[in-house]
Amino acid sequence: MSTEGGTNVSPFEQQPSAEWLEAESTDEDAAGRTSTWFALRNAVFCRLWLASVFSGVFVAAQDLAATWLMHDLGASSLSLSLMATAAAAPFFLFTLPAGAIADIVNRRTVIISAAVYQGVCSAFLALGAWTHLLDANALLAFVFALGVGLAFSAPVWGAVIPDIVNRDELPSAITLGGVQLNLAGIVGPALGGFLLPLLGAPLLISLNALAFACVALVVWQWRPPKTQPARFRENFTSSLISSLRYARNSQRTRLILFRNALFSVVISVIPALLPVIGLREMKLPAGQIGLIFACVGVGSLGGAVFALPYFRRRVSPNAIISIAMTTMVLLLLAMALLRQAPLLMLSATLAGVAWAIAGSELWVAGQRVAPAWVRGRMNSLQIMSGQGGLTIGAIIWGTGAVSLGLDFTLAAAAALALAALAIGQRFSVNFASEASVDAAPLNHLHELPIVPEDDQGPIRVTIEYVIASEDREEFRTLMREVQATFRRNGAFQCRLDESLNQPGVFHLEYMVSTWAEHLRQNMRMTVDETRVFERAWHLHSGGSKPAVRHFLSTQRSMHLPGFGTSDRAFEQPTKIA
Repeated sequence: MSTEGGTNVSPFEQQPSAEWLEAESTDEDAAGRTSTWFALRNAVFCRLWLASVFSGVFVAAQDLAATWLMHDLGASSLSLSLMATAAAAPFFLFTLPAGAIADIVNRRTVIISAAVYQGVCSAFLALGAWTHLLDANALLAFVFALGVGLAFSAPVWGAVIPDIVNRDELPSAITLGGVQLNLAGIVGPALGGFLLPLLGAPLLISLNALAFACVALVVWQWRPPKTQPARFRENFTSSLISSLRYARNSQRTRLILFRNALFSVVISVIPALLPVIGLREMKLPAGQIGLIFACVGVGSLGGAVFALPYFRRRVSPNAIISIAMTTMVLLLLAMALLRQAPLLMLSATLAGVAWAIAGSELWVAGQRVAPAWVRGRMNSLQIMSGQGGLTIGAIIWGTGAVSLGLDFTLAAAAALALAALAIGQRFSVNFASEASVDAAPLNHLHELPIVPEDDQGPIRVTIEYVIASEDREEFRTLMREVQATFRRNGAFQCRLDESLNQPGVFHLEYMVSTWAEHLRQNMRMTVDETRVFERAWHLHSGGSKPAVRHFLSTQRSMHLPGFGTSDRAFEQPTKIA
């Protein structure tokens, strides 16, 4: 970019790339790269994944032990049902703030702190069980507290994966995250049911506290890549606002969040209506109901381990999601027509397969389009969109089953799955495979006679282009994306004007709240964003480079980060270089 003296320098001289976007093993064949276990060749990821599996199994076992404790306390049916609410509520309340923290605090520190916190909660829960001081309300409070720790750690685990693995390993690593959940969901309750009568609930919960300590130790040994200097880190409020601003101005992120929420609404019919079909319609015993739900977990595991690698070698990510939606259409119609336990188990298993393959591809797409600086917060939004879709869908399908009948509700769910299939053809997520979100900062040379303090602002940046008539339409198209880039990366105002006196002379102007935010904005540019900016830059047909100027407001501003300003006079003069 230019300096104030009128010397113009191209901003594309240095474009550092992140290591995880480069394939490390060019000699690996396609079959190896699409294997579910491919990422386990990465020693750091392997250790962290095994630790998460170990912890997840004992968390699931502790859930069973806590449910048993609630039953042993003679609690009411309402208290038993509130166990699930107490575990799920933290994800709605704290996931987005957790994502904001994940992007402004060292992620290794967040994971270790969350693991230690959960270990302490489990230890106190075990102590209460040992001393018989627990009542139903205290148990619910402990379950909620443990859920808070899970809500704060979930976005961070997702955000650190691209820091550990390379681009080829990323799909496998994401899939293995789902495998970890499926293994925990299958092995944990079985292990808990086996150990509970042998060890008792207090000792089983104590083992979970030990498992959290082991996770903290493994993560403590990991040395993540260096993050941005503390000078350029946002505070919590700014981080929260910038996440919403980024999602609003990123078409790719909005599309993935929409597809994720829509898929979650469709898939929610499985956990919502399987008990209704089994208990109310088919009068199955509790043991068979548990087996049907286990079939969902088995299907999810099989989908991740076998189906997903097979499809990834042959079709695109969007086609995989379409296959899952087509499967759901057929399964929901079958569930509306058939009432036999073996067929219901088969349907539950296939639904688990569809859940695993579509959910994994949507999560991978979200990881691939999110830059490192905002990845934790985008993970939070994706978790919230998925959980919100599951919650809303369960309400819709449950209400429909009571009001309109089970068969009609299942048919309506099949119609929605068919509509989602059609929408998926129109709004594909295949673009994520080609996204380049490694850092490519604009190479501003701020050799300015006035050097603002980091907290001074607002800062106004102007760029003047001269565009030939034959390039006007291409320039306008490019500038729409350039404006969206500046907005999502920090600008609270961005506009493009054309001179009436000199047609073809365009004036781009954008404003950021402070000088530090301006520097952050430059650092946040990705390869994809810089390429678009460069294309617009080179359409300039004037005798020199586009003229770039920086302006500092002569009034100090009271402002909310990312929003407008309210001015008052400066109290301190700016420094002269």
